[in-house]
Amino acid sequence: MAKIHRVRWGFRTDAEHRRFVAERLKALKTGLKAEIHDTTNERSLRLATWNIMHFGNSGTYDRTVESMLYIAEIIDHFDLVAVQEVNRNLSKLNELVDKYLGDEWEYVVSDTSGKPTGEGRTDDGNNERLAFLFRKRKVRFCKEVGEIVLPRGSGIEVKNDQGTVEEVQFARTPFAVTFRSGWLEFKLVTVHILYGSSSNSSAKMARRKDEIGAIARFLADRQEWERDQGVAIAREEGWVKPEEGGWNANYMLLGDFNIVSPEHETMQRLSENGFESATGHTTDLGDKHHYDQIAVKAANPHFKVLRSGAFDMLAHVYRDQDADHYLAVARRAQERGETRDTILKLIDDERDDAGAKAYFKRFYRRMQLSDHKLLWCEVETDYAGEYLDAVIADSMGPAA
Repeated sequence: MAKIHRVRWGFRTDAEHRRFVAERLKALKTGLKAEIHDTTNERSLRLATWNIMHFGNSGTYDRTVESMLYIAEIIDHFDLVAVQEVNRNLSKLNELVDKYLGDEWEYVVSDTSGKPTGEGRTDDGNNERLAFLFRKRKVRFCKEVGEIVLPRGSGIEVKNDQGTVEEVQFARTPFAVTFRSGWLEFKLVTVHILYGSSSNSSAKMARRKDEIGAIARFLADRQEWERDQGVAIAREEGWVKPEEGGWNANYMLLGDFNIVSPEHETMQRLSENGFESATGHTTDLGDKHHYDQIAVKAANPHFKVLRSGAFDMLAHVYRDQDADHYLAVARRAQERGETRDTILKLIDDERDDAGAKAYFKRFYRRMQLSDHKLLWCEVETDYAGEYLDAVIADSMGPAA
């Protein structure tokens, strides 16, 4: 259960906004309950992926107490969440887990890609980390962690400044962690594929497609090898059903792929390597693109995705109709002489009311929450019935 006590003391200078945040947090809880908890089973795994825009990057992207309450509440309705765009500075992620999610939650995070420059940025990796947040009573961290580096000859090729082709690695190194939930063991790999350009003829789009194909191909080969090795070991050990030795080779590839559409080549690079999309939802705020994906290549025959969805947080908080309220909050903060309050961004540059409302809708709320919806699915993890059925069937054979 997310820790919400900051809703009382986090807005001590503005009682009207404190009441408003409490109302919106209550509405968010109601929406999440109806869409997630009322439609899923406590004995299954609620798995999600969310690109939280520039999370941990200060300045314009400094999350307020209000937005941290909302982010924690959303995450807390799931059991395991892959997060993209975590900043090099981990203080905000630590704050989210320690002060808003609580002891029931833990995280594991990758290093950043590239080398930081004087401006605190990196090259194509943009100083980003990838993270997994998980609920400890539902998900076990199996202590197998890795960042995926492609072997020579199977990388992505780009033209350098001299016009010659060179092999490169991912702009942001994919992050792989093995977890177990219930009867299911699985390797979860999260990515943030380079966006570059949306033009289908551009070099950046070519690299985007190559990155998706490279990670899908690498993991497909690894999954098949791991499954075959498990079966071979089980056969050597004399298992009655050695094929069960490969059942832990379950791979889920999720994150921000910058997929254009289900029919586009970007999606085909996943499917042609044996990964099946577990979701079919648009995740940009304009409901046009399928940027985020949860794709599966499973060895366990009982593996099943029960349902999926994309959670639209802006239907409950930071709504279009709330623009007038936030503009009033910004003006009250200005009257109090506040200088560091993030909401003052709304009235920067002496914007008129129309400009401030447009800024709220186009920028402020995205920088406080995200420009992506959270994508989720429910995965079956209780195979007790299938196991007992198999025992019964085995016992009815001639050897019984």
